[in-house]
Amino acid sequence: MELYLVRHGETESNKQKRYQGWTESPLSEKGLRQAENAGLFLSRMEVSAVYSSDLNRAVNTAQVIGAARGLKPKVTPLLREIHFGEWEGLTFEEIEKSWGHQISSWLDDPFHKAAPGGETLEKVCQRMRIFLEEVSGIHQDGDRLVAVSHGGSIRALLYNLLSLDLPSFWEIRIDNASISLVRREGEQFKVAYYNRTDHLAAGERGKDLADDLKKYNRR
Repeated sequence: MELYLVRHGETESNKQKRYQGWTESPLSEKGLRQAENAGLFLSRMEVSAVYSSDLNRAVNTAQVIGAARGLKPKVTPLLREIHFGEWEGLTFEEIEKSWGHQISSWLDDPFHKAAPGGETLEKVCQRMRIFLEEVSGIHQDGDRLVAVSHGGSIRALLYNLLSLDLPSFWEIRIDNASISLVRREGEQFKVAYYNRTDHLAAGERGKDLADDLKKYNRR
């Protein structure tokens, strides 16, 4: 089984560098184009199902991707972004001004500490692992799936699967509409690659890039 993890397209809050969490924010014009390019990139893959976080920015991205293959996204809260509690909708500077010590503590250990009223990345990791186990029980070994989620959630899952040390967590970059591939090999999930963004190049190159991805996956 192959699972293509796609971060949603750019939102208005992304442009303003705000902590979104569970707060809704619409896709920007650029975000819609990114979703279209991701859909084109994946349209020639033999995708069995498209899953999505239940937050609108992910659902909208998943709808665009699924439309390319006539698939309606299956929505689940397991793929949600980390809940930032009282920090949602704020920039880092605004958070630092009112919660300076707390955000420093969170940055030092986000897996065990949370924003006021929010959740830890450990809980996010648990959600994402439950999702992996659920789809693994439903789909066959040869199935290819797409799951549209969020930067923090995808990063937390990759960190867990790669067994990295804590400082390495912040080095994992997950751009808007990037694609990361996780494969099930026996009883284990392995990361094939992450944060692939070459499909976001505009124009007719999208179909060529989809062919490139097939070749890349066979290496």
